[in-house]
Amino acid sequence: MPRLLVGLLVATICGGAPSHPTARPVPEAGSCRACHQQIVATFVRTAHFQTSAEATAQSIKGRFSEGHNLLRTRKEGIYFKMERRDGAFYETGVDSGRRASRTGRIDVVIGSGRRGQSYLYWRNGLLFELPVSYLTGVGQWINSPGYLDGQIDFGRLIVPRCLECHSTSFPLQTNRGRVSYSRHYVLGLSCEKCHGDGRAHVAYQSSHPADTPGKYILNPGRFSRDRKVDNCALCHSGDRDSREPPFSYRPGENLDDYLMPPSDRAVPIADVHGNQVGLLQRSKCFRASPEVSCSTCHDVHQPQRDVAGFARKCLACHRTGQHPMADQIGERMITACIDCHMPNQNSTAIEINTATKPFALHYRSHVIGIYPEVAATVLQSKQLKLHQ
Repeated sequence: MPRLLVGLLVATICGGAPSHPTARPVPEAGSCRACHQQIVATFVRTAHFQTSAEATAQSIKGRFSEGHNLLRTRKEGIYFKMERRDGAFYETGVDSGRRASRTGRIDVVIGSGRRGQSYLYWRNGLLFELPVSYLTGVGQWINSPGYLDGQIDFGRLIVPRCLECHSTSFPLQTNRGRVSYSRHYVLGLSCEKCHGDGRAHVAYQSSHPADTPGKYILNPGRFSRDRKVDNCALCHSGDRDSREPPFSYRPGENLDDYLMPPSDRAVPIADVHGNQVGLLQRSKCFRASPEVSCSTCHDVHQPQRDVAGFARKCLACHRTGQHPMADQIGERMITACIDCHMPNQNSTAIEINTATKPFALHYRSHVIGIYPEVAATVLQSKQLKLHQ
């Protein structure tokens, strides 16, 4: 983000600005539902659509019941307590030694909750990350990424580049030199994130229902491969410096005009915030097949979680009989392509500090390749089953 914008945001924090927005934006998918019922019905269940939301009992996955609402730290007397009061949700950092505490209300949820969630609060028209997040898989509260264990810190500012990937629209506004976020924001990733502004399309199709080609709307399926990949790379190509203000990019345009290319020296890592596109581009499948793009395997309109379903994508090009280990792998040949050739890997892109030790999550590598250590594990598993 440009330094000038950072300076303006900091000035806003120090100088004060309007209170947090009161608007409750309605997801833009509603205007598409009339003509695209089936697509919208599945899309609203995807992690993309649910990647941010207003804080409600339905959107927050964290547990607030007694015995499940505390996060202890390694520093004696410092802990966090999560509470629900009068229909709202709060995080409180307590330093019992100093008899001090600080509370922040959960206003915005970041993350669908499939893996976990972080939470934001409004202050002076800006958004800040709360110090405690929730890890869904283990059902535990954890220190939010970027926060150190044992510190009561509520000061991590959420910059527009973060919101560019976790929302459809989050414009900034300036009032007497003070910057804040506009109340006219759209949480979650709506249809227009990939298809562009649909207002002219809806207006035209409403008055011309028999005209089926779809005027005044972008169809990413018709983009060149590079532009298809750019649509995903906006949020899945790692940490990149901005050339233009966040939310400037429009589907179908060259992303390098808006973001600096990733460093050639930086090795892409497997992580939801890492350079997944860079990993895919290293793959022989991508380099040898001009038509292969992210959408070859991913349908963003569907909540895809079935690994065997992705394996069928592999089998569209690869014959099982030609696999050099076909006899050893056997029936797993048609279900385990992804686990063998795109294995889950430990990532340190986002390190989480806990009261015991730092840890990182596992993410699936997008380098489609041969991993000898994985193949050895698969063979060992096969041999064990044969001798049982």
